[in-house]
Amino acid sequence: MKHLLILLMLFSYSQSNAQSGAPLAMEDKKTDAYLMSRKPAKLIVEILNLPDPGKKINITYTLVQLGISMQSTKYAETNEKGRAEILLDQNLPYQQIWLNADKYLYAGIYVNEGLTVTIDANKVPANGAYMIGEGVLYSGIDGELNTVMNKRVLFRKPEREKLNGIIQKLRTEAGKHTPDAVLIKIDSVRNELTKLDEQFCLDYPKYKWAARNETLSELFGELCLYYSAVGMPAKLFQEVSNHTPYFTSNDGVLFYRYLHYYTLDRPTENNSKSLESYMKAADGLYKSEKSDILKLYFLPMYRDEFSKYYPGIVNSIKTEWCKRIAKEELAKVTATQKRTDSLFAIAQKIETSDMAKPMVKLAFGAELYHLDTLSNVNDFIVKLKSKFAKKALIIDFWATWCAPCLSDLPSSKSLHEQNADLPIEYIYLCTSSSSSIDTWKNKVAELQIPGTHIFVSDKIIGQLKKAFNAEGGFPTYVVLDIKGTVKTNAISRMSALDKESLKKAVGL
Repeated sequence: MKHLLILLMLFSYSQSNAQSGAPLAMEDKKTDAYLMSRKPAKLIVEILNLPDPGKKINITYTLVQLGISMQSTKYAETNEKGRAEILLDQNLPYQQIWLNADKYLYAGIYVNEGLTVTIDANKVPANGAYMIGEGVLYSGIDGELNTVMNKRVLFRKPEREKLNGIIQKLRTEAGKHTPDAVLIKIDSVRNELTKLDEQFCLDYPKYKWAARNETLSELFGELCLYYSAVGMPAKLFQEVSNHTPYFTSNDGVLFYRYLHYYTLDRPTENNSKSLESYMKAADGLYKSEKSDILKLYFLPMYRDEFSKYYPGIVNSIKTEWCKRIAKEELAKVTATQKRTDSLFAIAQKIETSDMAKPMVKLAFGAELYHLDTLSNVNDFIVKLKSKFAKKALIIDFWATWCAPCLSDLPSSKSLHEQNADLPIEYIYLCTSSSSSIDTWKNKVAELQIPGTHIFVSDKIIGQLKKAFNAEGGFPTYVVLDIKGTVKTNAISRMSALDKESLKKAVGL
C-alpha cells in the first residue's frame, strides 16, 4: 500500500507539471471547436544541394491516426526544386508522422498547424540522418517543438528503452510477482523515467509538458496491458484513466487503444458481451470526451458487420471531431462494399474444377474456390500442381484477421502485376478459422488481388501445412518451384522481394 501511495503522488506531481505551457489536450471540451474551425495543417519538405539538381525525390510519410487503423502510409515527391508540399486532411491534434525522405532523413515529426523540414544533402551523414542532426532543420509554427522532441528521442535512448522494457517484461511474467512487488517495479521505473525527463528538460523547460505527456502515455498504456489480466488497483486506475494525451502519436494512440482493451476486460452489466454494454461501460467509467475516443476502437472490431453496428457507434458519439472520424469510416466502408457488390454482380461463374468447389472469376483476375472437405491431402497438391503444370507456385496461407497477412498482401499484388511475364501462379489459401466465407469474399474483392483464392477449412489448412512441413502461424509461404520442389524457407515476406529475388525463390 505504501508503494501505491508513493506511485500515485508521483503521477499527480507529473500531471500538474505537464499542464505548464501545454496546448489543448485531446479530451479538452474546447478541442472540438478548435479542430472544427482551423484550417488543415501543411507539411513542407525541402531538400537542398541535391547531387542531381532537378531530380525528384520520393517522400514516404506514415500518419498516426485514431480508429480503424493506427497508421496510414502515403507517398509524395519533390518538384524540380527539391520541394514537396503536403496538406494533411485528417486535421488531428499534433499528428505524428513517420517521415522517410529517400536516403536523407528518417524522423518522427509532429504537425499541428504547420511544419517545414529542410534537409541539406551536403551536410547529412552518408547513410542519412535519424530524427535530427547536422543538415536537418525544423522550422515553421511547429518547428521548435519538433527540434526539441527529436532531440528527446535521442537523449539517453538505450536507458529509456531498457526502462520501458521492464514494464513490458512484467506481462510475460504475469503471476510471478505479488501485487506489491509489481508496484515496486513500476515505482522504480517511473522514478527513473522522471529523472530522464527532468534532466533533458533542464535545457528545454518550455517543452516539459510535451516530454512528460509522451512518457506518461507510453507508461500508462503499458500498465493498461499488464493489468488487463489481473485488474488495476482502483486508485491507480483513477490516475491512469485521468491521463489526457496531447499528441496523436504512437504513444498517445496506443494509450487509448490499450485503455480500450482494459475496458473490454472489465465486467459489464450482467456480464454482457454486446456492443451496447461495452459502450455503456465506457460511458460509465470515463468522461464523455474520453469515452468517445475509445468508441473509435470499436470500428475495427465490428468492421465485418459494419452495416449492423457502425450506425449505433456513430450515434453514441457526442464529441464532434470523433463523430467526424466515425462518419468518414462509415462512408468509406459503405463505398467499399458497393464496389465489392458490383464486382460480384458481374463475376463469371467457374463451371467445373476437380481441385476445389468452383465459385466465381472476378474482373481483376481472381478465381475463387471453396474447400471444406478433402479425402486425401496429397491428391489436392497433385491437382493443384497439374492445373498449373508449367508454372511455379507461391502458396500464401493467410487469415482475414491476421494483420501481418493483410499488410503483406498488397506487396504480393504488386509482385504479381509487375512480373506478369514470369511463369508463376499465386495461390492464396485463407483459413476458415474465426472468419466466414462472406468476410473472405469481401476482403479479396476489397484488395483486388489477382490469382487463385481458396477458402479452406481450418482443419484442412492444418493438414496442408503439415504435408508441406510448414507448420506455424500466419502468414506462411510455401513455394513449389518450377521443377516441383517444395521450399518452405524461400519467402518470409512478400514485401522483401524484387524481380530477381522472386525468380531465385521459384527457381527461374
